[in-house]
Amino acid sequence: MKEIEEKLEEQLEEELHEFQREQEKIRNIVGQLGGSGRKQNRIVSIVFFLLIFALLIVGLGMRKTDLNLTLLIVLLLTLFKIVWMLFGMQKAYHFQFWILNTLEYRLNEADKRIKRVEALLKARDEKGNVHNFTV
Repeated sequence: MKEIEEKLEEQLEEELHEFQREQEKIRNIVGQLGGSGRKQNRIVSIVFFLLIFALLIVGLGMRKTDLNLTLLIVLLLTLFKIVWMLFGMQKAYHFQFWILNTLEYRLNEADKRIKRVEALLKARDEKGNVHNFTV
Protein backbone atom coordinates (compact mmCIF):
# COMPACT_ATOMS: atom_id res chain seq x y z
CA MET A 1 0.00 0.00 0.00
CA LYS A 2 2.83 2.35 0.86
CA GLU A 3 4.48 1.56 -2.47
CA ILE A 4 1.38 2.68 -4.36
CA GLU A 5 1.24 5.94 -2.42
CA GLU A 6 4.93 6.63 -3.05
CA LYS A 7 4.56 5.83 -6.74
CA LEU A 8 1.51 8.09 -7.01
CA GLU A 9 3.40 10.88 -5.24
CA GLU A 10 6.35 10.53 -7.63
CA GLN A 11 4.02 10.66 -10.61
CA LEU A 12 2.31 13.77 -9.26
CA GLU A 13 5.65 15.48 -8.67
CA GLU A 14 6.76 14.65 -12.22
CA GLU A 15 3.50 16.01 -13.63
CA LEU A 16 3.94 19.17 -11.56
CA HIS A 17 7.47 19.69 -12.93
CA GLU A 18 6.21 19.07 -16.48
CA PHE A 19 3.42 21.59 -15.95
CA GLN A 20 5.91 24.20 -14.69
CA ARG A 21 8.15 23.65 -17.73
CA GLU A 22 5.19 24.04 -20.09
CA GLN A 23 4.01 27.13 -18.21
CA GLU A 24 7.42 28.76 -18.67
CA LYS A 25 7.44 27.91 -22.39
CA ILE A 26 3.97 29.41 -22.83
CA ARG A 27 4.95 32.54 -20.93
CA ASN A 28 7.97 33.03 -23.21
CA ILE A 29 5.96 32.45 -26.40
CA VAL A 30 3.19 34.86 -25.40
CA GLY A 31 5.83 37.44 -24.49
CA GLN A 32 7.39 37.08 -27.94
CA LEU A 33 4.05 37.43 -29.71
CA GLY A 34 2.50 40.44 -28.08
CA GLY A 35 4.54 41.38 -25.09
CA SER A 36 5.07 45.05 -24.37
CA GLY A 37 8.84 44.61 -24.11
CA ARG A 38 9.41 43.61 -27.72
CA LYS A 39 12.17 45.51 -29.47
CA GLN A 40 10.06 45.97 -32.60
CA ASN A 41 7.26 47.62 -30.61
CA ARG A 42 9.70 50.03 -29.00
CA ILE A 43 11.22 50.95 -32.36
CA VAL A 44 7.81 51.55 -33.96
CA SER A 45 6.70 53.64 -30.99
CA ILE A 46 9.84 55.77 -31.16
CA VAL A 47 9.47 56.27 -34.93
CA PHE A 48 5.83 57.33 -34.60
CA PHE A 49 6.64 59.66 -31.72
CA LEU A 50 9.53 61.26 -33.65
CA LEU A 51 7.39 61.70 -36.78
CA ILE A 52 4.57 63.32 -34.83
CA PHE A 53 6.99 65.54 -32.90
CA ALA A 54 8.78 66.60 -36.12
CA LEU A 55 5.49 67.37 -37.87
CA LEU A 56 4.31 69.46 -34.95
CA ILE A 57 7.59 71.40 -34.88
CA VAL A 58 7.59 71.98 -38.64
CA GLY A 59 3.87 72.76 -38.85
CA LEU A 60 3.25 74.70 -35.70
CA GLY A 61 6.62 76.05 -34.69
CA MET A 62 8.12 76.98 -38.06
CA ARG A 63 4.80 77.59 -39.84
CA LYS A 64 6.06 75.78 -42.97
CA THR A 65 2.74 73.99 -43.55
CA ASP A 66 -0.88 74.79 -42.99
CA LEU A 67 -2.09 74.23 -39.41
CA ASN A 68 -5.05 72.07 -40.44
CA LEU A 69 -2.89 69.91 -42.71
CA THR A 70 -0.33 69.41 -39.95
CA LEU A 71 -2.97 68.41 -37.40
CA LEU A 72 -4.63 66.02 -39.87
CA ILE A 73 -1.33 64.30 -40.63
CA VAL A 74 -0.54 64.03 -36.91
CA LEU A 75 -4.00 62.58 -36.31
CA LEU A 76 -3.50 60.10 -39.16
CA LEU A 77 -0.14 58.97 -37.75
CA THR A 78 -1.71 58.58 -34.32
CA LEU A 79 -4.46 56.42 -35.81
CA PHE A 80 -1.84 54.26 -37.58
CA LYS A 81 -0.08 53.76 -34.26
CA ILE A 82 -3.35 52.73 -32.59
CA VAL A 83 -4.07 50.27 -35.41
CA TRP A 84 -0.55 48.86 -35.01
CA MET A 85 -1.12 48.36 -31.28
CA LEU A 86 -4.51 46.71 -31.84
CA PHE A 87 -3.00 44.34 -34.39
CA GLY A 88 -0.32 43.27 -31.93
CA MET A 89 -2.87 42.78 -29.16
CA GLN A 90 -5.09 40.75 -31.49
CA LYS A 91 -2.25 38.34 -32.25
CA ALA A 92 -1.49 37.89 -28.56
CA TYR A 93 -5.15 37.39 -27.65
CA HIS A 94 -5.62 34.84 -30.42
CA PHE A 95 -2.62 32.86 -29.19
CA GLN A 96 -3.78 33.06 -25.57
CA PHE A 97 -7.22 31.78 -26.62
CA TRP A 98 -5.56 28.87 -28.42
CA ILE A 99 -3.50 28.06 -25.32
CA LEU A 100 -6.55 28.21 -23.05
CA ASN A 101 -8.51 25.98 -25.42
CA THR A 102 -5.66 23.44 -25.39
CA LEU A 103 -5.46 23.58 -21.59
CA GLU A 104 -9.20 22.99 -21.31
CA TYR A 105 -8.90 19.91 -23.52
CA ARG A 106 -6.00 18.58 -21.45
CA LEU A 107 -7.87 19.24 -18.18
CA ASN A 108 -10.86 17.30 -19.48
CA GLU A 109 -8.58 14.40 -20.40
CA ALA A 110 -6.92 14.51 -16.96
CA ASP A 111 -10.35 14.56 -15.32
CA LYS A 112 -11.35 11.43 -17.23
CA ARG A 113 -8.15 9.68 -16.13
CA ILE A 114 -8.70 10.68 -12.50
CA LYS A 115 -12.22 9.29 -12.59
CA ARG A 116 -10.88 6.00 -13.99
CA VAL A 117 -8.24 5.84 -11.24
CA GLU A 118 -10.87 6.54 -8.58
CA ALA A 119 -13.02 3.73 -9.98
CA LEU A 120 -10.05 1.36 -9.83
CA LEU A 121 -9.19 2.38 -6.26
CA LYS A 122 -12.76 1.77 -5.14
CA ALA A 123 -12.70 -1.75 -6.54
CA ARG A 124 -12.14 -4.67 -4.26
CA ASP A 125 -8.68 -6.13 -3.99
CA GLU A 126 -8.01 -9.86 -3.92
CA LYS A 127 -8.69 -10.05 -0.13
CA GLY A 128 -12.12 -8.53 -0.45
CA ASN A 129 -11.17 -5.23 1.21
CA VAL A 130 -12.79 -2.14 -0.18
CA HIS A 131 -10.47 0.80 -0.87
CA ASN A 132 -12.28 4.09 -0.69
CA PHE A 133 -9.60 6.59 -1.69
CA THR A 134 -10.48 9.93 -3.15
CA VAL A 135 -8.04 11.87 -5.23
